[in-house]
Amino acid sequence: MAHTIPTAVSSLGDAFEAMLLDSERVTQIEIAANATVTHELREDTTLVEIFVPADASASSVAVFRGEVFNAAKVWPLVPGYIPRNVPGGSRTLIFTAAADAIVTIQEN
Repeated sequence: MAHTIPTAVSSLGDAFEAMLLDSERVTQIEIAANATVTHELREDTTLVEIFVPADASASSVAVFRGEVFNAAKVWPLVPGYIPRNVPGGSRTLIFTAAADAIVTIQEN
């Protein structure tokens, strides 16, 4: 995978890839209250880490992966660092929030 390194085998016997910090692949997204904001992933992205700041907990930040927003299928994001695998499939992430919020995305 691009921009990853292999790690040691975990205590469960699994090996996995760790994402490298690359500031060129970091994006901040400002989400206005009750609006949607689209972020297009790079074609070679297979891992993302989404950061939701603690002060955004009241904002009810959520994400949907797909071309056409579907509020019934959004995934709520809790504050903190949220890693996700995104191999193949839609390259579109659509964010929404009940109040103004900023999220940060790093792609591998």
